[in-house]
Amino acid sequence: MAGIYGLVDHVNSSANTPADNRDARLKEACQEFEALFWMQILKSARSSIPGGGLFGESSEREHYTSLLDLQYSLILAKQDAGVGRMLYEQLRSRV
Repeated sequence: MAGIYGLVDHVNSSANTPADNRDARLKEACQEFEALFWMQILKSARSSIPGGGLFGESSEREHYTSLLDLQYSLILAKQDAGVGRMLYEQLRSRV
């Protein structure tokens, strides 16, 4: 996966590629969008939990949990919950 921040590059560069390659790139971009979607859900869910606890709050803990949420979002996107698939179905005829 190229990364969840490279979505625009996938769409912009697909105009000059063969149809089957464009289809694969669109699927990948939709899966990355789904990962971004899950990342935002996890981030919102984590912010609703009160801070403190056994280890307290620190910048290192925030960094670790953001990396953990990123990995969770990539795993969830690969499980195909449907967001990426629905986006792909909508965009397939337009790309």
